Amino acid sequence: MEQELLIDKLTALGESEMEFFRFLLGRPAGVILTADTDKMLAELLETEGLAARFPGDKVIIPAELREQYRETWTDELTLKWRKRNWMYKCLEAGMYLYGVMTWEVLRDLFALRYPHTEPDEIRELFDTTPAFYRWFTERNNRLVLNGYEKDNYYIYLEKDIQGDIPFYIPTREEVDELYEKGCLASREAHTRLQEYMTESFGWDQDTASVKLHELYESVDNRKRVNDALEGYEFASDEVHVKFIELYMEMSRECRIRDNRGHDWYEMVGIMAEKNRKTEPEATGRTIVKRAKIGRNDPCPCGSGKKYKNCCGRN
Repeated sequence: MEQELLIDKLTALGESEMEFFRFLLGRPAGVILTADTDKMLAELLETEGLAARFPGDKVIIPAELREQYRETWTDELTLKWRKRNWMYKCLEAGMYLYGVMTWEVLRDLFALRYPHTEPDEIRELFDTTPAFYRWFTERNNRLVLNGYEKDNYYIYLEKDIQGDIPFYIPTREEVDELYEKGCLASREAHTRLQEYMTESFGWDQDTASVKLHELYESVDNRKRVNDALEGYEFASDEVHVKFIELYMEMSRECRIRDNRGHDWYEMVGIMAEKNRKTEPEATGRTIVKRAKIGRNDPCPCGSGKKYKNCCGRN
């Protein structure tokens, strides 16, 4: 394999793929796979030409590729690989938080971990991101979630729904969590809902985590409660009501795409501030609105005459 091609393939690997590749490097004789996850990773490495598989689910990194890796891989390439993986996480976070974002926002996300990276390098990392991790495409100098460019939906989202709401920039920890779990499971209401699912349905943590991710997406996609809970079977009305209560609490903590990543509580504050700024400034005077008087109404002066025949003449 050509050296430049090898570098491109290695720096494009995700964290789990690179971990598995390095695991195989330490076993020159190869390994026999038993776990489905390992088989999936081995298939991906084989597809990229970075491993060879044999009957009996044995996988090995060929000797020539192993030697080429030792001669090629450097600390500088390790840093590039880490930056590219952070790019994956930033794009994943952007997928859940924005739907459409500016390059400036992507740079703000990237700067959470690598603050001194030049814009040109970020651009190069984006342009060379493999299709599997490229959740955004470029439209009119905007990064648009795949599928949202259809019928220019992203323009409608940005102008008619998001409006002038500022972008929420998450923490490093939130970006990592959105990438790993597809939702912010560490938030209090999310945790309570997940615990209730394990108690009420007897699910293990992994199953409850997957269900929590699905419910998070239902909030982000503005589904009605009944549609979000379609397929759930509750042991009693009491369990059903409690589940809906916890779901609604969780929904208020979700960082919503329509709100550019802000949750319900933050949006209340943002809208209150916008309303405060648009209210007329207090002048210290009391403004009294006069009632409109019809021409045939009694004159308010008390004369007993019609308004048109009294004060209304002037």
